[in-house]
Amino acid sequence: MKTIKTLSTFLLLAFSALFLISCRSDSSDDNSGGSSYPKQVSITYRITSTTTSSLLHIGYKNETGGTTDVNNPSLPFTKTFTRMVNQFDNLSLSCSSNTTQTVKLEILVDNKVVNFTDNTSTISSVAYVFP
Repeated sequence: MKTIKTLSTFLLLAFSALFLISCRSDSSDDNSGGSSYPKQVSITYRITSTTTSSLLHIGYKNETGGTTDVNNPSLPFTKTFTRMVNQFDNLSLSCSSNTTQTVKLEILVDNKVVNFTDNTSTISSVAYVFP
């Protein structure tokens, strides 16, 4: 019984070590393009639809990292601002309507689409985390 407990402890430590080694950062895998944080970026949120010209609600992560709510917005919706970000900061964009609508939500950083969703629902959302 003691041998089994010792063996299981050894295996647990070995797997933990392998996990930590596999999770270490390797600069060759860094997809931040050599950029360092904090850095200032241009952020654009864009919502378009082929089925409606307005929504019930839009929410997005704003210039200060807080949340901004927009009630009864017209579409297409675009919001652009600059913000200082750190690694692992996140951006989010969501919308809702009373009825099922087809909407496309996009997050752009420095004029490049970093994430989007295109779906048909009453609620849609998209997010992005700085690598």
